[in-house]
This record gives sequence, structure tokens and C-alpha cells, in this order.
Amino acid sequence: MLGDKDEEPCAYIGEAEEIDVRLKQHVSNKDWWTSVAIITSSANSLNKAHVKYLESRLVEEAKKLGQIMLENGNVPPRSSLSEAAQSNMESFLSYLFMVLPAIRIDMFVQRRRPTGVQVKQTAQGVSPVATFELVSQKKGEWDATAILQEGEFTVQAGSFVRGSWIGDTSAKSSYSKLYQSLLD
Repeated sequence: MLGDKDEEPCAYIGEAEEIDVRLKQHVSNKDWWTSVAIITSSANSLNKAHVKYLESRLVEEAKKLGQIMLENGNVPPRSSLSEAAQSNMESFLSYLFMVLPAIRIDMFVQRRRPTGVQVKQTAQGVSPVATFELVSQKKGEWDATAILQEGEFTVQAGSFVRGSWIGDTSAKSSYSKLYQSLLD
């Protein structure tokens, strides 16, 4: 669950067998959240032990990076999985850490400003880099290029973006604060 609490971005990471029941509980107990991301797998291939492991690892990573206030009081214990199952869940997590920033869930991205575009040499060769080009329908509104490398989305020099915020303008909006910070 994601939202703003005390004018700061906040999140809660949890698991549930009956998501509708759990969300109804959170509606009455937690009034700060405005959106939720539900993580599942194709063909319901995650069992309770897998889900508990993922929950624990996600809370661990979020606390380690400290990008966002967590409503979770503690790190839930990891469930006992075989070495093969742990490896599968770590692979699942690596996909999550790639996909979540693409849908603006940035709490698992380490905040660091790159000093320049670098291609990282690994044992398997060069790490993958995705390049994006954003072009407005209205000429002059915005035109930008960016790269996604190792989970870090970097807008390239020379990009032109909208000069004023057009989203939620309330003082509580964390995205308007982020926009202003990036603009500054």
C-alpha cells in the first residue's frame, strides 16, 4: 500500500490469502494510503511459504534502502524454503525490482545521482541498457530521452520537459515536491 502520511511518502508491505478481506481491514485501520500494488504470479504458482519469504525480503530491502517510511513495525521472519525455492524467489524479486520502478514504485531504487552514463562489464558481458525517447504530440511541450540501467532511470542531458507541475497541487503531494526538487 502506498500513500502519504504526515506529508511524507509512506508504504506498507503485507501478504494475504484473501486480498479483498485484507484490503477491507486496511481501509478501516489505515487512512493514509491511496494506492495498492498487488503482486501475484501466473497460474497462482506462489504458495504461502513463497509469499511469506517475498514479504520478508521486500520489507528487508525497503528498510535497508530507507527511501520511504514503512508502516510495517518489524521485518517478518523469512519462511523456511529449500535452496532451490529461495533461488526462485530471489529471481522473482529481481524481476520485481526491475518492474516496480517502471510503474513509479521507487522505494526499492537506491537514490544515487550517476556521474555519467557507464556501461558495466559483468561476467556475462555488458549489462543491458534500455533507451527511451519521449516526444510530445504538441511540438515544444516536451521532448526527452532517458536510459534504464540496473534499475536506475536517468533522463539525459538536453531533454526538455514541461516547465510547471500539472498534477495534484496540494502541499501534501509527494510527487509535486519531487517535481520541484528535480526542477531545482
